[in-house]
Amino acid sequence: MTGVAAILLIVGAAVVLGALVVLHLAPTGLNPLRDPVSQYGITRFKRGYATAAWGATLGGIGGGLLITTVHGSPTVGAVLVWVFAVARFLIPFAPMDAPHQPRTSTGRLHNILAIVAFATVTAGAFLGAGDLHDAGFEAIATFSTVAAIVMAIGSAGSILGFFTAFSRLPGVFERLIYLGFIAWFGVLGIAFV
Repeated sequence: MTGVAAILLIVGAAVVLGALVVLHLAPTGLNPLRDPVSQYGITRFKRGYATAAWGATLGGIGGGLLITTVHGSPTVGAVLVWVFAVARFLIPFAPMDAPHQPRTSTGRLHNILAIVAFATVTAGAFLGAGDLHDAGFEAIATFSTVAAIVMAIGSAGSILGFFTAFSRLPGVFERLIYLGFIAWFGVLGIAFV
């Protein structure tokens, strides 16, 4: 089961990373410093955004499965990563509202799914680090903590953006969250393949 989880993690990380590279190189007119990743989902490149989201779904399934397998039973960390997977699966069906346009119920659902996804994967990486450590994988546990810290910094910057000058760089902070979970999935997968 560990091998299956590792493959899901690697494939998920690769799909997210590949889709994001393509989206960032495509002529979308979006600015990675300012515009959120979700904004790709309301452009003609929305299939690329959905691909990235569903790659994250695969990684989340694999991450929860891996934590469960090495720990010997499902843990809170594993469940949080599975919740992340569900939120990422659903988010392409609830696109964000366009900037400077009226707020809609679909856009509000998008925001809820994004908050749930980012909070659960960050908490899952923190708690998963403890599970990995308890199972005897100290180095991977340390990396899990580092990835969680990167995601937490991205989340904190995103939240502070509502109240401070960080509001000029929401894309940067959101991409830190992506960097954290893509790296976490990739390293976990490679370590256990």
